[in-house]
Amino acid sequence: MSQGIFNPDFNAWNVTAAKYKRIVPALNLSIPANRNSLAFGNWQNHRGTPSEIDYRNRYRRLRKLVKNKIDVRQEEYWDEVCEEIEKSIKIHDPATAFSIIRRLRRGSKRVENMPIKDKNGNLLVSSTVDPDLIDAIQIDDIPQAEEERQNAQPSVEEVRRALSQMESRKAPGNDEVTVTILKAGGEPVILWLYEIFSDIWKNKEMVED
Repeated sequence: MSQGIFNPDFNAWNVTAAKYKRIVPALNLSIPANRNSLAFGNWQNHRGTPSEIDYRNRYRRLRKLVKNKIDVRQEEYWDEVCEEIEKSIKIHDPATAFSIIRRLRRGSKRVENMPIKDKNGNLLVSSTVDPDLIDAIQIDDIPQAEEERQNAQPSVEEVRRALSQMESRKAPGNDEVTVTILKAGGEPVILWLYEIFSDIWKNKEMVED
């Protein structure tokens, strides 16, 4: 679940002291980790001896064991975090959800403290905006065919394709209807959604909650 949401790089995952408090106790790593340290010391002490290969292989086996346990716990940790985020969203508590996400991103930059430079690379030291700067922004023209496609009334096939591309196991909105339920409804739900979208397109107004 967590890999689909955050796609974390477990190999580059920097485990801080706070995270170790959650990871290590659940893994019961004390014995394997101590044995791994001892095996490494034995390997180093027997370098250049006939037993070096045996001690080196023993150390590598223990190192792999510890790494596998940590990898498993890392995935479990991310799943637990994702469940906390989903739970916050389900109870309509976005502040907590975003707080958890910011924690995962290791803090957030304060926008008011972020330096802004002009096109010449000079630091802007005032809030005055050059009006010519806005006029200089180029807006690409949309081809006629693309504009007609975007303004066309949605079709049943378009609704069906959009629903099939939506990811399941997403937190529901205010109506408490999940994507899984919509997909399970089959063709009747697709036609129902098509009628709603068509009414929105014709009246140019969103439906009330």
